[in-house]
Amino acid sequence: MKVIVQRMLLFIATLLPAIAPAQTYTDLYTFAPYTGDPFANTNGAFPAGGLLLSSNVLYGTSSAGGTNGQGVIFSINTDGSHFTDLHTFAALSGTYTGNNPDGAAPYDTLLLYSNQLYGTAKVGGTAGFGYGTLFRINTDGTTFTNFHNFSDGAGGPHGGLIVSSNVLYGTTLSGGTGYGTVFRINPDGSSFTNLHSFTALTNDALGPAGGLVISGNTLFGTTSGGGNGGGGVVFSVSTGGKGYTNLFNFQKGPGQGQSSTNTTGSEPYSSLLLLGGTLYGTTLYGGTNGNGVIFAVNTNGTGFTNLHTFAAGATGATNTDGASPQGQLLLVGGSLYGTAANGGYAGYGTVFAINTNGSNFRVVYQFVEILGPNYVNLGGVSPVGGVILANNTLYGTTDSGGYDGNIFSLNLGIPLGLQTSGSDLVLNWTNTAFSLQAAPSLTGNFTNIPNATSPYTNVPAAGQMFFRLQAN
Repeated sequence: MKVIVQRMLLFIATLLPAIAPAQTYTDLYTFAPYTGDPFANTNGAFPAGGLLLSSNVLYGTSSAGGTNGQGVIFSINTDGSHFTDLHTFAALSGTYTGNNPDGAAPYDTLLLYSNQLYGTAKVGGTAGFGYGTLFRINTDGTTFTNFHNFSDGAGGPHGGLIVSSNVLYGTTLSGGTGYGTVFRINPDGSSFTNLHSFTALTNDALGPAGGLVISGNTLFGTTSGGGNGGGGVVFSVSTGGKGYTNLFNFQKGPGQGQSSTNTTGSEPYSSLLLLGGTLYGTTLYGGTNGNGVIFAVNTNGTGFTNLHTFAAGATGATNTDGASPQGQLLLVGGSLYGTAANGGYAGYGTVFAINTNGSNFRVVYQFVEILGPNYVNLGGVSPVGGVILANNTLYGTTDSGGYDGNIFSLNLGIPLGLQTSGSDLVLNWTNTAFSLQAAPSLTGNFTNIPNATSPYTNVPAAGQMFFRLQAN
């Protein structure tokens, strides 16, 4: 496992005393190269969903790979050991669509309920031309069960499931009248009910790509399009299917990296985070730079706030803070943590944090090249599934990089202390396995400071300097 520690600290002569933590990035597991069409390999490829943590075991899915190229369910210990392919989805009757017994292409985070893992598969199954399935499996990989096959009346689940009062709730990206649905079903597969079919009308919406959150008897979610602004909505609907409401309408915006006058963001693609009476989320595009926003809105639809607009940068290029966030946000203390699939100074995506009031946005980690054999970037590219936290360590996946994506951890607990002494900056750290590096700019060439030991005093020779810890 390759480890990189990285934390940029901007030196300005008027800095106040502070403690800024460095981060230890670890490539826990790299998925194997794929061959053929569909993309088959031994262990999975392109993990697009987030991870689920139970005890010291992480559970997740990959949207492709496995021996049939249709995705896998996997587990791995938090230290990177004991990767296990719990289930390989069966071959489809077509290359990427068609029928099979269990479903294919799982995209979102699993749900742990009654000691079993529950999830959604976007295609496959036995109904019609393969409109997807709901499945469950024991955590040890035994007793996989396809407990619901979607018909063309409600199909294509892209988001994950939630549970409340022994009932499962979820969304489909298509189906219903053709524009997606909200549904409920019992965990044993009985009593499937289509709660709402999206219509693409201005007082409705289309294409819910994320899952749901629940408060009392009200479900909240997002759609990636529609509404009276054309850029998607935040919606609510009761658990009985009554009272559907567009709480907030996003403005239609151009694609990634294209500037616009859109201040709301457009195309929310992830599940919301509910804190008290406030919903937090991200948009894939929009904002004044076209690279997405982080937003907050009250559960009654009032008080929409653009907490952060991601910086300018052309499609697939670099910027200062990331672009195209699409994973669910995570609350840690008073801060929201998330991932951006693109952007950052290397263009490979970022992990970011921001206070819930919109202050103190910071880039926690920028994905960089960690070159392995044959110049493969083992560090991962495009973190799309968000992060989870355990013992001061974030865990997540990248959809690309490595060979076909990876599983990573990001430890937040290596302190790089700093304080001022007159006009000097004094840095200190406790772990001798890391060297202090400096560069004149964020995108500059970081080099070791010769003979730098803790505490290290920097006498300012210019207006700014960036510092980071790097593993020896």
